[in-house]
Amino acid sequence: MKTNFRNHLLWLHLLCASTMFAQTDTVTLQLKSEIPFAILGLPQKVLQDQLGRPYCYVAAKEGGLRIFNIQNVAAPVLVKSIPVADFLGEDVMNIWQEGNYLYLALGNFFNSGDPRKPGLAIVNISAPENATVTDVWQWSVAGRGTSYVTVSGDYAYLGAMSQGLIILNVSNKTDISFVSQYTPDIHFPVQNPNSIQMPNARGMAVRGDEVFLCYDAGGLRIIDISDKSNPTETSRYINPDALGKQQAYNNIVLHGDTAYLAVDFCGLEILNISNPDDISEVSWWNPWDCQSATNTWLNSPGHANQLDYDAAHQLIFLSSGRSELNIVDVSNTAQPQQVGTYGSPTDNYFTWGATLHGNRVYLTYISSLFPFFSVWAGVRILEWDATTGVGEAGEVFTQAPYPNPFEQKFFFEFELKKPGELLAELFDVQGIKVADLAAGSFAAGKHSMTWEGNLPPGLYVLRLLTPQGSSVQRMVRVRE
Repeated sequence: MKTNFRNHLLWLHLLCASTMFAQTDTVTLQLKSEIPFAILGLPQKVLQDQLGRPYCYVAAKEGGLRIFNIQNVAAPVLVKSIPVADFLGEDVMNIWQEGNYLYLALGNFFNSGDPRKPGLAIVNISAPENATVTDVWQWSVAGRGTSYVTVSGDYAYLGAMSQGLIILNVSNKTDISFVSQYTPDIHFPVQNPNSIQMPNARGMAVRGDEVFLCYDAGGLRIIDISDKSNPTETSRYINPDALGKQQAYNNIVLHGDTAYLAVDFCGLEILNISNPDDISEVSWWNPWDCQSATNTWLNSPGHANQLDYDAAHQLIFLSSGRSELNIVDVSNTAQPQQVGTYGSPTDNYFTWGATLHGNRVYLTYISSLFPFFSVWAGVRILEWDATTGVGEAGEVFTQAPYPNPFEQKFFFEFELKKPGELLAELFDVQGIKVADLAAGSFAAGKHSMTWEGNLPPGLYVLRLLTPQGSSVQRMVRVRE
């Protein structure tokens, strides 16, 4: 199926800014390529090679493992495919890289009635185009497969759905050995949960001797792994403001003493984990009004599943189901601000995964008829850039645009520290460029400019691109 291939830049604008924090104000996204999965494969997660080689790896569910050469990112080339037959017939659901090895989480967890066994495969990628499976391990009990894998040192940790946390020794890449299996207490927050309320082990993060485990409907659990043969639960947390709904904690990213959690149709939760025995909420970015009786798992415009964090810009990239991608500025963790979105809740596209690598973000899309309707499966590769300092005249602007609000005309002044090319553009809130104000070579020094035009009333963004950097200003057009 041919999709709407958006080559234009999508501009994402922050609606409010704090002078106390270096918040990101504008993010640009450019779609570089897309990889359709026409027959087999609902891509779950993508990793770009962490050793600097021009490859990316796709956990493609029933499509197995797929390896693409992305030397030309606009035209990825499939160079290796390892089928599920090489993984004891189990689907590839998640992926982790450590050096020249990939660790694959095995088993289909989508279907509660599917008798899949949790498992782990190790793949040698010292030569990515000739990747080979070195070993496959499988748990003895069917339990909805594996949703996540992370590796720390000699150990791999599996989020094994109904089978809880599984710890494996992977020091010998050709002989995976079982260490322990632990099922956290299922009677929280609901005593004697029914089949729908039953918790399942999902994403996780390891910090020292602790695993921060997303236990789906069971909230966040802290597991002590100082004795890996005998894990124990030491603490737990669930959002007290949403106990009227069954929450689903799906994935987690740690940064220092802060945890960022993807909570299905409840958005992004930010927690203080400085004391794991006393976890506290910092803030809750709740774009879909999780508590509302009208917002259910079946009809929610968003479903947060995977997330990734860019520490340099303090941005969370959140895969959001029907809402595709949300980018949230968390420089002020107490007041997270959405800096924009990619996609639309009404275009029948549904993301499952979001992974960052430098200035690239990989989105995985899955097709489905129920419980959500989605028309396309595949991978989209986008490149992004961020600008900070909205409204802070002085970096390039020496005089903020005025009047603001304006009717048909406004003025602005800027200063270039050295001669060079300048581009001045005006965008609406949908990211569509509505005017070119200036383009060309300018001498060093101060310059003034006037723009006049007839635009519909509303919010606009003026951007200056110069050799010394970029600046943006919010503008409001009012009726005459």
